[in-house]
Amino acid sequence: MKITDLQKLDQNIIKFLSEHRGIEQAVKGRILAQNLNIDFRTLQSRIEYLHKQGCAIGSIDNGYFIPVNEAEHRAGIIKKQRTGIAINNAVNGYILAELDWIDQLFEED
Repeated sequence: MKITDLQKLDQNIIKFLSEHRGIEQAVKGRILAQNLNIDFRTLQSRIEYLHKQGCAIGSIDNGYFIPVNEAEHRAGIIKKQRTGIAINNAVNGYILAELDWIDQLFEED
């Protein structure tokens, strides 16, 4: 894949992030979205797409970055794994919740 194979927005995301190589250069998603004149959810969606295309875009609490070594690559993976676990836990809680859970909370003994 070449950068020209991507949509213009995806090209712009990668070009911006190419200036943020290394975990110490991570840029907050909201700042990146502002610079690209898009909303944060659109940015997240496009980065998810770029991940599927084989782009290693790391994310940590400090923002997005291009990993430059295995430790940074691993940090990005761990962050995603933790997010996945948290989402899975939320889904499981929702599945197990009874429909009258709210009423049960307010029931008096």
